[in-house]
Amino acid sequence: MANYASSALQGAAMGAGAGAAAGPWGALAGGALGLIGGIFSAYGEEEDEGRKRQLLAEAQEKFNLTQDQVDDLLEQYYENPDNFLGTPEDVQAYREYVQNYNPGDYVADYEKFNYDKSVDDFVNPYYDKIIADTSKRIQNSAAGAGVGRGTGAANAIAQGVAEKENELYQTALNQYNTDRAQTYSEWSGNIDKMQQRLNALRAATETKGNNLGNLAQSYTDAQQNKFSDQIGAMQNRSNGNLQLASMGLMI
Repeated sequence: MANYASSALQGAAMGAGAGAAAGPWGALAGGALGLIGGIFSAYGEEEDEGRKRQLLAEAQEKFNLTQDQVDDLLEQYYENPDNFLGTPEDVQAYREYVQNYNPGDYVADYEKFNYDKSVDDFVNPYYDKIIADTSKRIQNSAAGAGVGRGTGAANAIAQGVAEKENELYQTALNQYNTDRAQTYSEWSGNIDKMQQRLNALRAATETKGNNLGNLAQSYTDAQQNKFSDQIGAMQNRSNGNLQLASMGLMI
């Protein structure tokens, strides 16, 4: 009588080794084919017809059992959400993110710089009094010097007043320029702060999008792997059927 156990084990080992290269379920599925191969080897060496029929019956039973185990494990593995990161909801969330993402939402929208003051707004509120006092002071000074009310006094007063007016104007102009520059700096600083905040929001949004993309890809890959594994399991059963069919059996 042929050494059935030895032949079956040898065939199973060879089948598992070959199947391991096919994917996560290759070893188990390959082992099923290897087991059938070992039984067929024993069948070929067996001379007793009763034993031959028994070996074929065992081949049919064992291959069915092993292949059904493969199918069951596939279902258990892919139906357990803990085995994967992504879910169908992640795919939908990522789709909505891509559809709704608008880079323009993260560019600061601001009004044009508007400064409605003029130099006149910074003229000394006592301007008229200062000019009048200046004129009076120069007139008194001229009188004390014996200039009196003639042309010389008038010229001195006019020149003194003009110099004071220019002084007051330059002071107002400097204050105007300083205030305008400060107002512009505050306006520009607020825009910068707004844009920095939008940049942070954009970075956070894009990070969220990348994470959603990874989850969606994980789910998609899992579905592709499931389909591939199911096809592999079906192919494995088909291959076993071909072998068994040669002996008049079918799984």
